[in-house]
Amino acid sequence: MGFFRSALLGTATIQAVTGHVLSTFDASDRLIARQAVANGSWPLGPFSTKDRDIVNARGETVQWAGVNWPGSGETMVPEGVEWSSVEDILDLVQSVGFNFIRLTYAIEMVDHIYERNGSDVPLEDAMITALGFENGTKVTKQIIDKNKGWTKDTGRFEVWDRIAEAALERGMYIHPDVHVGKAQWCCNNTDGNAWFDDYNFPVKNWHRGLQYVAEWAKKHPNVVSMSLRNELRRAINTTAPTSTTGYNWLTFVGNFTAATDAIYSVNPDILITWSGLQYDQDLSALTSGKNLNIAPLYKGDAIRDGYRRDPVVFDLGSHPWADKVVYELHLYSMSENLDTGNCPIIEAELYHSGFNALGISPPAACNITKDCPEAVRQTPVILSEFGSAQDVSLFNDTLQGCLRQFTIQHNVSWSMWSLAGSYRIRSGGQGVPDTWALTNYEWNGWRFPQGIEKWWKPWAKASLS
Repeated sequence: MGFFRSALLGTATIQAVTGHVLSTFDASDRLIARQAVANGSWPLGPFSTKDRDIVNARGETVQWAGVNWPGSGETMVPEGVEWSSVEDILDLVQSVGFNFIRLTYAIEMVDHIYERNGSDVPLEDAMITALGFENGTKVTKQIIDKNKGWTKDTGRFEVWDRIAEAALERGMYIHPDVHVGKAQWCCNNTDGNAWFDDYNFPVKNWHRGLQYVAEWAKKHPNVVSMSLRNELRRAINTTAPTSTTGYNWLTFVGNFTAATDAIYSVNPDILITWSGLQYDQDLSALTSGKNLNIAPLYKGDAIRDGYRRDPVVFDLGSHPWADKVVYELHLYSMSENLDTGNCPIIEAELYHSGFNALGISPPAACNITKDCPEAVRQTPVILSEFGSAQDVSLFNDTLQGCLRQFTIQHNVSWSMWSLAGSYRIRSGGQGVPDTWALTNYEWNGWRFPQGIEKWWKPWAKASLS
């Protein structure tokens, strides 16, 4: 089966699902996209999984290539909209050839709605609370000036509506990602967001927030997927762990199963991504069918009587949502326990960590690592975060080159970190620049234009064409 592509690759032309050949994506093309949605031509949901692939309602394979758009900071409004309108930001994203945005958020955003008896937090309140009166008022005015129709009373989810609608007009998917419980910069082992029922991770609120977003997604046909939780990791603030609360595979699978049940009960159509352990680097126990009582886990809490217990193996196929789960993994150069300096070893590590679920052959360096079991079930796996400095070093970065090669060779969907050239507030500082970002500080162009032209556009084109 040939790949079904919905990305519009800059000046390259592809045959859209409507039969209309597109070059640049202008206003008339957006009208065509809206008509395509109306007549059922795009995005052809609901989506599901079939073996290693994500497929649309026609059974056609869907591939994603895109970027993370941070929105989980203290204001809980996606970054950059004070510098450029939603539409202008999405035009930048679309010009690279991306068709996918992983939109990060905090569960606290939904908690506030429940605290306010169902009323969302207005823009001005959100900005002043996070930035103080002077800066909050200033940034609110900038946001309203840049985004026609918004006022100081526009709610956070109204901002999301605008993003989803504008993305739909451009043939792009929005994927809400639970980055944190309490809004803040992510991540470390002591931030309270690390593990289930950590002090900023109350499970009850997490389920409630997931269900709220799953309901919201029903309004937007291009929101075909959502995540469970970003970068689970060992919490270093908790009391002595037990076999049901400790940092181990049993606790992970039990909590993710319950959370998936919660989403599925309100929106059985949406895809749900399961992230890995150790900062989303490891899903090996699931994909390789290991006994969850004794499966290895970096810095995991041992189940002392695990060898005496009956084996427990995760069986995705036994759940009613078996064809709705997609696995996601991350990899950064600062990994504590993985070698990111040698491409053959990186490929073997990726295979072991969960990409074996794609049904691909073990990489050659598995002869060195000696730990590349075949998967027990084919399941889609995406690379939903990775990144590095956006400067000339990008072209000689071993890890980035290896990830690019791996995703193209094996048709892996991906989203890089990140879009945000500047943050309203990050780790206590305001107006913080980011040298790892695609956009410049003012969100009106690129930080490293050469990288866009010679790295990201060719990569997106190779992934989606």
